[in-house]
Amino acid sequence: MSLVRILRRCVRRVFPDVSPMGDPGRRGGAMRRTLVIVGLIGLVVSLFLVGSYYALFRYRTFPPAADQPMETLDVPYLERGVELSERGAEDPIWQQVPSKTFPLAPQVTAIPWGRASVPEVTVAAFHNGERIFFRLQWRDPTEDRQLGRDVFSDACAVMLPLVENPQPNTIMMGFLEGANIWAWKAARDAQVWGGDSARVQSERPYADYYYPFEPREVFPITTEPMPSAVEDLVARGVGTLTPRAHQRVQGRGFWKKGVWTVILTRALAADGAADEAALPVGGTRAVAFAVWDGAKGDRGARKSITGWVRLRVWPTEVPAGASGR
Repeated sequence: MSLVRILRRCVRRVFPDVSPMGDPGRRGGAMRRTLVIVGLIGLVVSLFLVGSYYALFRYRTFPPAADQPMETLDVPYLERGVELSERGAEDPIWQQVPSKTFPLAPQVTAIPWGRASVPEVTVAAFHNGERIFFRLQWRDPTEDRQLGRDVFSDACAVMLPLVENPQPNTIMMGFLEGANIWAWKAARDAQVWGGDSARVQSERPYADYYYPFEPREVFPITTEPMPSAVEDLVARGVGTLTPRAHQRVQGRGFWKKGVWTVILTRALAADGAADEAALPVGGTRAVAFAVWDGAKGDRGARKSITGWVRLRVWPTEVPAGASGR
């Protein structure tokens, strides 16, 4: 049904006493009806144009444009690492590491689209010559570590492209060119590290009887133990996330006073496989970050993402805090 016919029906409901346009005795009424229809069409077109202008020029849904300079995250050398514990998350060593806060934008390429749930993420990183350590922090008023029907987990990810020079305006952060993704989930973290049983029991006194049941109880033989709170993934297109054969990324997250702090770590050297990104000391490469807010319905493609960031890994001869870098 055309827009004009719909508007005519609406006008007839408003002016039921107005006869058809062909009635010579009621030409004035027909003219009024025509003017109302034209006015409604103009109103609809005007609203469409205003909405299009706002969506294109006022509402930022994309990562930074390609012509904008890429920000740099320095990864200095320190002689030691940090443990995956709350003490490690608050270790004074992080005060020696330069951190940066990056704006996040909703993902708008694949459905479900993002909702700009998380405005920004603060990232710091360093290496000890053998391993690299990332610390991601963002504000979140709720700690979402559970999964269920319409219940989603908080999460974050570090993405490293498998090509040297990814397209700077790739909205899905390079998935079309291949990427190695370190995906941390709060729900997975709770299963690997525990420490959440007291809160679960207080919310669900008979938690063991709720669906979904523990995989080990349903499939006690075929279910493999979860090696890490972080999944080491590879993707070569939208909807192609696949776990790598060798899971080498470790991580742990802590929620305190409305702030998530997540530590991710992996060996700097790649294992030689084509689907794992190497992090050469003294070199640079692109990286991107993503955050999910489970309480706001974020999951899968519905996330907040950064643009590309230049990751600069300092050589071991240049310690953190050295000048001239």
